[in-house]
Amino acid sequence: MAEHIEYVTLAPGQSADVGHTFTAPAIPGIHQVSADGLIGTFEVLEVLEAVFEVSNLRISPAQVYAGDPVTITVTVTNVGNVEGTYGVIFVVP
Repeated sequence: MAEHIEYVTLAPGQSADVGHTFTAPAIPGIHQVSADGLIGTFEVLEVLEAVFEVSNLRISPAQVYAGDPVTITVTVTNVGNVEGTYGVIFVVP
């Protein structure tokens, strides 16, 4: 829970908008807020991001002579919730 008091000084008959910016909680869903007895809600959305997993390393052929081609292959899976681009770095020292 987060609380903050914002003070305002007003002349008689004067009004002003008073606000404060909070950091949204990390938990997606509907969150209730209150300000001096007024109640409202806002929704925290699930973070949309591309998340990649790299698996299934394959080397073909497994034995070669110097100067022969070797193919290295992996499976890249986007386990996130939006499209994205991932760069696979192949290294043969």
